[in-house]
Amino acid sequence: MKKRKNELSAELLILPDGRVLVQNLTQPMADILRKLNPRDQAIAPRAAKSSKRIL
Repeated sequence: MKKRKNELSAELLILPDGRVLVQNLTQPMADILRKLNPRDQAIAPRAAKSSKRIL
């Protein structure tokens, strides 16, 4: 499958213990992950400060 030039992609791996590993973290994915766990210190700086997107 050929990707379009403007297409964003991120890969997620959810481990059995609940940890989430992300490769190629995009801004939209960081916003979603921050809403799922707002206290995650690794995701917080990568998410938009004033994001108002809805899941």
